[in-house]
Amino acid sequence: MNKDKLLAAIKLKGKRVSDVIKSVNNMGVSMSNSTFYKGLRDIRPFKADEIMALSKVLDLNSEDVMDIFFAELVS
Repeated sequence: MNKDKLLAAIKLKGKRVSDVIKSVNNMGVSMSNSTFYKGLRDIRPFKADEIMALSKVLDLNSEDVMDIFFAELVS
């Protein structure tokens, strides 16, 4: 999970986190502020339906989705 890229995508769309969460909920995917921030901090991974909804709300392409939600640490 790359939280910086996710937050950047939100800002690039001119949205606030609360706007994004509201849009996700309007798509029929239940997400609270707590759920979003737990996902952002890697306390709880985002579920597939949440990732799909976030990608639609933020108009992310498949490469962006992979970079943000499935980032792999290489040492």
